[in-house]
Amino acid sequence: MIHKHSGGQQEPEQKKGKTEPGFCTSCGGELERKNPYLYQCASCGRTYYISADRTHRISVQVSAGRMVVLCAVVMIVIAAVVMTGYQFYTGRLVVSASRFSVVFRDFLMEAYEKPVADISPEDLARIRYLKIEREKKYRFTYSYEDYYDYPDAARFEETLHTIEIAGKTDDFSPTNVQYFTGLTRLELYTGGWENYVLPEGNVLQGIVCVDGMSKYGTPQFFSAVNPDTLKEVAILKANERKDFSFMEDLRGVERLVLSEATLEDGTVFDGFEQLEELYLYYVVMEEEDAAAIIEELLSLPSLRRFYIEGKTAWYITKEQWEKWEENYGNRIILERK
Repeated sequence: MIHKHSGGQQEPEQKKGKTEPGFCTSCGGELERKNPYLYQCASCGRTYYISADRTHRISVQVSAGRMVVLCAVVMIVIAAVVMTGYQFYTGRLVVSASRFSVVFRDFLMEAYEKPVADISPEDLARIRYLKIEREKKYRFTYSYEDYYDYPDAARFEETLHTIEIAGKTDDFSPTNVQYFTGLTRLELYTGGWENYVLPEGNVLQGIVCVDGMSKYGTPQFFSAVNPDTLKEVAILKANERKDFSFMEDLRGVERLVLSEATLEDGTVFDGFEQLEELYLYYVVMEEEDAAAIIEELLSLPSLRRFYIEGKTAWYITKEQWEKWEENYGNRIILERK
């Protein structure tokens, strides 16, 4: 029996058959009474609640203070997990998105139909052909097929996709091309090709670029070409180009197109031992130097086709042209327009 003493009065005896807690059922420790209805183990702290009919049971109650603390701890843990997950995702988003300018980011999200953070290097490597143009908007024409696997141009065009993105010049970064590591053909019609950055270890076979001098640009673009894969290059509208030192990086190409450039002599083609096709469109030469420059070009050992169009073509007399056809005709197809 448990008796409560208060003012000398003895608590009435409880009903028979009802037992009171004696020892902790968890650890066997002695119980200390905290109030008429609550006992606590002196050893492990387990609490026991005595119901109104004096039947004892292990308490599952926690004090209000402890409940608040416990809830707070649980909420903190949940919040920490949520924040960690959110920060991880947004961190990936920021890191991934920060690689791309606004225009490239919008292009990629539309092309792959998923957040830019979820676009992997493997996704980017799937694009094999990429053409970038700019008029009122930036136009991206791309294909997951290899341009060089399609001898029939019409069939290749069926594989093309086009996306237009509105954006200011400041929203576009030409360095973003470096992430497209699977490209075999790249065509740049935005001008200022020297501002672009080619993918490291690229497998490009063909490059087309429109010149457009930029005060920030340096002609280092072609220094990153892969000499084991690059076969053809077209440099268009190069009328403002003064520095042709980049030509040293193109000596392994087999096909070269040059338009509107000014050639003072033929030395820019020194070392082009593998060049098989040379196309000159509206290339400027001094009239008195034109014959000597073209003669030098025709002397390239691997040349199989030579085409020239524009005013310079007609600096060559009929007699001189006939002489070249006689000397080189069995090796080179000569054309002028």
